[in-house]
Amino acid sequence: MKTRLPILLVAFVMAFYSNAQEQTANVELPLTEQCESLLNKKLDFLIDGSFQDEKSLQREIARLKECGIDDYDVSFFGRMSSMSAMLRKMTKEKQLEQLTFQDLFAEIEKMKATEAFEQMKKITQLSETLATRVGNLKNWNEDIKIFQELGASKNVITKVFEYLESHPDNTKTYQEILESFKK
Repeated sequence: MKTRLPILLVAFVMAFYSNAQEQTANVELPLTEQCESLLNKKLDFLIDGSFQDEKSLQREIARLKECGIDDYDVSFFGRMSSMSAMLRKMTKEKQLEQLTFQDLFAEIEKMKATEAFEQMKKITQLSETLATRVGNLKNWNEDIKIFQELGASKNVITKVFEYLESHPDNTKTYQEILESFKK
């Protein structure tokens, strides 16, 4: 459940992003010297052979943490599908050899500014919270709100609650509880 949801959300956001109208985003350069220095560098990893898999892509995207992106952004934009969509947009204006981290950062900031991205990030983070949280009746009033925000059906919510009532000393996470229903 945890790994499938982000993949589906990535596909949704990328489709939304590619069809969205062009937005003019005023991306202000962060003030740190390290960030400004990085933004002026070319995206050599795209042409020098070091860009071979998502791990290498994530390492390069992680360099933009100096400019204010977070771990979620690194994970999301460090996927081949995300990078491919951004490259399609960036190479309409410039050749691949001319692209800089500034171009990449600007595309990331444009996408982060969309409502679809903000919603997807929120849903993913809520899903991850439930996936790792141990279910118990003490926290149920808080946890049910997360289930509702995620759009869980009343049937699922009822099953989880009934499970927790019948297992007062539960040690399973919500992900494990939901997976046990599938069996």
